[in-house]
Order: sequence, then structure tokens, then C-alpha cells
Amino acid sequence: MRKIKKYLTDDGRVVYQFIHHDYGLSSDDTQSTGIKYVSVTLNENGDYPFFTIPVHELKEIQDA
Repeated sequence: MRKIKKYLTDDGRVVYQFIHHDYGLSSDDTQSTGIKYVSVTLNENGDYPFFTIPVHELKEIQDA
């Protein structure tokens, strides 16, 4: 089973790596803003729904 990355956002939310195709939305956001975006989800399993967020607003959480 694939290990899904876990992140803490600047505003204190826990989000997870989105593991499906995001239909180019993170790429579109990156191109239109000049800031690197990725797609994340609130679901621990990495499934839909998802949203995009700037990478600089994420801090990866390492499980102990």
C-alpha cells in the first residue's frame, strides 16, 4: 500500500497528499500565479474531493 504524505497548513489544518489525477488544476494554478501549487485532500486515504494549495503553505508531518 502506498504511503500518503501528511501536511500541516499555515492555518493549522491537517491535509493529505492527493493520490489521483487533478486534471491539471495544480499546474494551472502554478502557471497563473508563478507560485508552485499541489493538490491535497482532507481524506486520510488521499481520495476525492481535493483542492490546490501553495507548497510554501505546507509543512510535511513525519509519523513517529
